[in-house]
Amino acid sequence: MRRAQIEGIGKAQALARAVILEVAATVRPGASERAIAGRIEARLAKAGVKHWLHTAYAWWGERTRFGGFGTWEVDALPTARALQDGEPFILDVAPLVAGYPADFAFSGIAGEKDTVHREVLAELAALKRALVGWAREAATGGALCERVDAAVRAHGREVVHTGYPAQVLAHSFEGFPNLLGLAPRLGSGFQVPLLFTSAAQLLGHQLLGRPYPFLNAHSPSAPQGLYAVEPHLAQGDLGAKFESVLLVDGDETRWLDPELYGEVVG
Repeated sequence: MRRAQIEGIGKAQALARAVILEVAATVRPGASERAIAGRIEARLAKAGVKHWLHTAYAWWGERTRFGGFGTWEVDALPTARALQDGEPFILDVAPLVAGYPADFAFSGIAGEKDTVHREVLAELAALKRALVGWAREAATGGALCERVDAAVRAHGREVVHTGYPAQVLAHSFEGFPNLLGLAPRLGSGFQVPLLFTSAAQLLGHQLLGRPYPFLNAHSPSAPQGLYAVEPHLAQGDLGAKFESVLLVDGDETRWLDPELYGEVVG
């Protein structure tokens, strides 16, 4: 069952990656967040996706570092804002494929990459390489998050992922597939399979001592299992992130997609 779960998530992640990279290559100044998010969802629907952890997000400019965000699920949704030449952008989507979850994000820039954007992507790549060892060694999820945040700040960058709901660096992919994966789409943003599975995992943690479903500052136990990990950092109005699936299981601790935005080999 474990191997089937890893393979299923790997296939789902490969599809999400392929669609995001395909659409990212078409992003041009003047495009709206809403139009690009719609393009991502249309490509996934054509590939047979009907269910979601969350629908597509597209953030331009200062919104890549959550500039102007107040209430997450309102402000994070795609807007009519048009991308300007030289601005950064982030694309992020989490489909369910045959009941298995994926969550992939890509950071780009409209036009030629500037020096800061190149530096930030290099820091994300280095962080991704280091996270394998850090996750294997971490005494608690909270300690792992502290180490990641310290590494981000050591380069003079700001930590953005603490602005996500539950201040997560990562959320668990354990417990999938499940019957909630058949829930129909309701609007845009977070969907029933993500919200209710996370709530059930939190309840199981509190009542039965099951693993905590998030990696954040409050994670009480060592990381273990499959996680969608999303370190997100910023310099001024420029934000960037990746989101990839990390398996934490002793000597098998590894990324299903080892390079920054590279091939999925789960």
